[in-house]
Parts: sequence; structure tokens; C-alpha cells
Amino acid sequence: MGLMRLPGRVCLFALVASAAAFGQGFSFGLKGGVPLTNALDVLNHDRYFSNRAPYVIGPAVELRLFAGLSAEADLLYRRMEYKATTTGTSSVEERTTGQVWEVPLLVKYRTPGELLRPFLLAGVSYRRLARFEQRVFSQRFTGTVQEPPELRSRSSAGATVGGGLELSVPLVRVSAELRYTRWGSSSFRAALTGLATQLNQADLLLGILF
Repeated sequence: MGLMRLPGRVCLFALVASAAAFGQGFSFGLKGGVPLTNALDVLNHDRYFSNRAPYVIGPAVELRLFAGLSAEADLLYRRMEYKATTTGTSSVEERTTGQVWEVPLLVKYRTPGELLRPFLLAGVSYRRLARFEQRVFSQRFTGTVQEPPELRSRSSAGATVGGGLELSVPLVRVSAELRYTRWGSSSFRAALTGLATQLNQADLLLGILF
């Protein structure tokens, strides 16, 4: 939990400080969209199967600085789900679901303009896997396991880059962006089980900030 407490405190400090000191330079809103990659990388297709999460969504805050620069922090949520089957004398099926929470801390640059402004962004992201539940079905046992045996580490970090377009109208800014994150490590025992968290992650996001 220590890895997630630090980004959370950073976001809270940025929220309070910017609201008090910068007034009109502070924005908040919502970002959501569709993952273009699966959160899981299946290496052993004979044993594992995984669907891509249907959506990613969460709150966003932004502090406008100077010369087109701003700082952004998000809290994004997506589902993680996979199924494992073991065949033989005793057939076993395992269905696992969990949550993925991500905290991107980003610097954004907008080109000059009044209505439609392209932008670039870069920074770091922190990821935390939470609330895992594995349902086991077999001839001998049917039940729930809270800690999947494939899970090695719940936390990881990576570098994030992206770009998009922002439309500014009175009182609101609407954006569309393509965001890429390269995670530094997998949270699953890929070498032992044939399952890993995806190191290359791409998302198409829409945002609305006030």
C-alpha cells in the first residue's frame, strides 16, 4: 500500500494548494475511454484466456502553469479478468477478477490557440492491483480464493507519453487523446505460469474539465 499512498498524498496536496493559490488556473473533471490493449499478456494460450477491459474511467485534476504548460493528475480504474483451465484426470477451471487503479502524474504542453489546441503530455504512472477474487471449479472443490497463485506483486510504475486535441468553449474544455504507458515490471509470474501483466499499454481517452 505504500506505493499508492504517496501518489494519493501528492494529488491531495496539489488539489488544496492549487485551489487556494491559483484560483482560475485549477480545473477538475472526468476522463474515460477504451483500452486499446489488454491489461494482461497471455503467453500460454492452452491454459489462459483473457478479455480486454471494456472501459477505463476516473477523475482528473489539472493545474495550468505558464507558456502553455500544465500539470495533471488522474485516478483511473479498469477491470482485470482472466480464466485458467487445467485438463487431465482432474479438470479444474479458475475464473479470476480484479481491479486496476492507475495514478498518472503528467506534464502537458498546449500549442497556442483560442478554440482548438493540440497538446503533448509526458510523465510517470503508478499502478495498483486490488480486490482479486478467484473462483475455483473442480470435481473435488468449488470455492473462492482471495489471493490468486499467479500474482507476484500488486504495484508497479512506468513512463507515460501521449498527445491529442483540446476544444475550449466557455466554462468547459473537452479533449481527445491517445496515451501510451510502458510499465517497468509484470505483476504475475509469467515464467512459471504463462501469464503476465501487459508492459505496453495504450488507451484512447476523452476528457471533460471545468
